[in-house]
Formats: sequence, structure tokens, C-alpha cells
Amino acid sequence: MVQTITPTIVTLNTVVTVSPTPSQLQQSGALISVGGTTLTTGTYQFCGQLSDLEAILSSSGNYVELNAMGTTFFAEGNAVGFYVLELGTQSTVDAAITALATWITNNPGEFYSYLVPADWDIPVASISGSISATTLTVSAVHSGTVAIGQLVSGTSVSANTYITAGSGTSWTVSVSQTVSSETLTLSNPCVSLAADYANPTGLTYFFITTSAGNIANYENQKSVFAVVPSPTAASSEFQAASAFYQWLVNNPGPANQLAPMAYRYIFGVTPWSRSGNNSTINTILTAYGNLILTGSEGGISDSALFKGNLMDGSQSSWWYGIDWFQIQSKQALAAAVLNGSNSNPPLLFGQIGINSLLAVLHQVAVDAVTFGCAQSISITAIPFATYIAENPDDYQAGIYNGFQATVVGQNGFLTLTFNIDAVEFA
Repeated sequence: MVQTITPTIVTLNTVVTVSPTPSQLQQSGALISVGGTTLTTGTYQFCGQLSDLEAILSSSGNYVELNAMGTTFFAEGNAVGFYVLELGTQSTVDAAITALATWITNNPGEFYSYLVPADWDIPVASISGSISATTLTVSAVHSGTVAIGQLVSGTSVSANTYITAGSGTSWTVSVSQTVSSETLTLSNPCVSLAADYANPTGLTYFFITTSAGNIANYENQKSVFAVVPSPTAASSEFQAASAFYQWLVNNPGPANQLAPMAYRYIFGVTPWSRSGNNSTINTILTAYGNLILTGSEGGISDSALFKGNLMDGSQSSWWYGIDWFQIQSKQALAAAVLNGSNSNPPLLFGQIGINSLLAVLHQVAVDAVTFGCAQSISITAIPFATYIAENPDDYQAGIYNGFQATVVGQNGFLTLTFNIDAVEFA
């Protein structure tokens, strides 16, 4: 073969690699409307300012509450907006919660977090009286509608039976079986919804307005950010919306490290007064609930969020950082595989290919640490020869399950102890 010689010194070969659009999942959050907007049931709309929300409010459902949500949210700032998800008018709270559960199932990964109506905080009720074939009277500290769960004996009440109050603390309902007097357990559908996303890969959070008496219902729920509003809060405030803003405004980057949620300054709401409320405040914080106090201990009069925890006791920013790594790693690997099938040389299933993907993961890990999402991350990959020897069928199927990461999450300071030894000379 005779080679043609030209005066050209350098020949360029260019391959186009498509860069993935950065995931905005963690900046996406939805306010829950139950017939409070003019939107079609099952649809949602973005609101970048309060006027956007006001333009779609109806005069029914929870429209007053939605306005309070939006007003409190944008009192924090305008760096981020929210979506409004319309579930449509529902006959009961239980039906509304079920509607949201169904919507999330049918629209996985659409939103990272949800700000739910205040009356979704449903306590567990107890019996005051006996159970007969036709009636049951129970008492609780909540006005609203709750669904009956299962009797302790295992006998179920009719699925369509609800406890409904207009006001007061007692309800009388019909039951479908004759059961002798016993304790009755009532389901909390909001807890059940949250439990579906309490696993480490749930990537879904619910901002719930609750009380000191009800907060224990959400114990160990990693997917719940519980807020107890101050007793003197104005009716126009929806204090959980302040924390919701702080959650959505997170956007980790090289010049914008992820900060703890604890002690972030909060605007436009009425903080708790410590005077006369210390016992209640301690109860809420001990249960990993959140509330608004002032920074008076530090000589700061501004209001701040105490203490930024999820109901499993973890710092919410810790899980946010872990989620960031999960989301970005998944997207980066998928993009590498897609681009690898359209490049020269291509990405092939072998040790070189595994090394290439490992390098992608290492870069995401470096970013996670740099952005304040993790203390440290170590990533390993099972060598090609070892993996194929242990999983011979995977090669033909194009399956490689050999990556593993150990992530040390990032926390902030919550409490400090300063030991002082005061010495008096004789």
C-alpha cells in the first residue's frame, strides 16, 4: 500500500459527546391543592412568584391555605419557585392522601418533595365506650376526617367507613361487624404514605404541619420533615412553607456548598416564645420535630429554623447530600453508557470500559465532597475477570453489577459543650 504524503501536519478527528443536563429534581417541590385551584385534576403548574399562584386560585377547596403557603414561601425569597399539584376535590382527607399516593406512583420521580395541607396531620384515636354491631364512639384531639384502620383482634372495619367530625373530640360511626369492647387502632394514612418512601433510595419527602401531641405518629419516618407552628402564628402564615423554601433553594455547586438546614434564618413568620413554652419546645425537638425560634442565644434577634431534622433523627441536609450523590451518579453513568455507544472508540464491556465508568463515578464523588454533600466517598469496582468468573451469564446479557460506594455524609453542628475550669488562687 502506497501512502499519500501531504503537507498537512495534524489531522483532526472530532467526536461529539452530548453533555447531560444537570438534574433539577432536588429543586422541584409541589404544594398540594385539594380543589383549591382552577387546574385540571392530576395536573400541575409552576409558580415563580406569588402572583402566579394567585392567578390560578379558585374560591373552593383549600384555596385560602394555598395562598398562605405561597405568601409564607415567597417571604423567604424569590431564588426558587414551586409547582402546584391539583388533586381535585376529595370527600375525605384519607381520599386526598390516597389520591396523592396514586399520583406519585403513576408519576415517579416527578417531584422531590411535597408541602401537604395542615389537616393531613391525623392523630391516632382511642375508644371511649364500647363497640356494637352498628355504632362506635371514639375520642381524639383532632377535628376532621380520618379513616378507620384494623381492630386489634384482626377483624377489619368496612373499608368505606370513616370517622367524621364537624367539631369537638368525639365521633360516632357505623361498623360492619359485631366486636366485643377492645382497644381500637386507627390508621394514619399520611404516615402510611410517608413510610412508602422511608427507604434510603426513596428520594421523596413530605413537609407536614403537626403538633406536639401528634408528632410521635411520624417516629422513624425518614421521609417526613415535621414542622410545629408557633401558637401565636398569624392565620396568614403557613410555617412549614418557610422550611420548604429552604429545602428547595439548596443547589450544591463549587461556589455554593450545601449548608445545614439547622439554624437557617427565617423571615415573615412568628417565632415561638420561649417564655412558658420550654417544656413543649423540648418535647418537639426531642421528637426530631422542627420549629421557628429566634437566635437570642447568640445575641441575634432574627428568627431561625430549629433544628433541621427529619423524623428518623438525622439532619435533613445529611440525607439531601446522600440523595445528591445518588441522583448525580445514576445520571452520569447513564450518560456515559449512551455516549459510549456513539463514540470512537466505543465503550465496551471489559476492564477498560469498567475503568472508564469508574472514572466517571470518581468525578461525581469529588464533586459531592467539594460541594459539601459528603465528608468522603470511596468507590470500588470488581475487576472484569473476577466478575465474569463469578457471574458468567451476565456478560452475554450486558449486565455489570460490580460498582460499590461508601459514602460518609456531611453534618452540621447542632449542640456544643464548652467545659470551663474556674480556678481561684488562695
